Amino acid sequence: MINQQLNQSSACSCPCGASTFEVHTKPLARFYCHCLICQKLYQKPFADFTVMLSNNVTVHNESKIKFDRYRLPPALRRGICISCKQPVIGFLRIAPYVQLAFVASSHYPKCSLLPAPQAHIFYHRRTADINDDLPKYEGYLRSELAVCTGIASGVWGR
Repeated sequence: MINQQLNQSSACSCPCGASTFEVHTKPLARFYCHCLICQKLYQKPFADFTVMLSNNVTVHNESKIKFDRYRLPPALRRGICISCKQPVIGFLRIAPYVQLAFVASSHYPKCSLLPAPQAHIFYHRRTADINDDLPKYEGYLRSELAVCTGIASGVWGR
């Protein structure tokens, strides 16, 4: 039942509801990110996000979202709602015709139906220790490798 509901489209939005989009598939992966950019943009100790191929996402009225990069490329193009100034969705091109979409788990209408998080990434930037059984990856390369491995297992595990 859960997988069936996740495979249906989910109407998602920023916290104020002005910036909306639909996710048409089950996410490939889910992580807790402790990087400084996520801490600043989400105004929390870490971001809880899901990843899927961007062709499985439909953004409604992109003019309500301001996209920017917060570090040198290759970098996630993060979209912020122009109304509430909160993160909406991010995109990362990984090949000429392949792009990933990053969505905060809180933007889904039924967050409880999402797959469980796979790991903490950029854990060296944490503001407090987290006491759970998830793997914790420190450093840029280890964190990026964890995300790539998680996405790959989501692609080939379907």
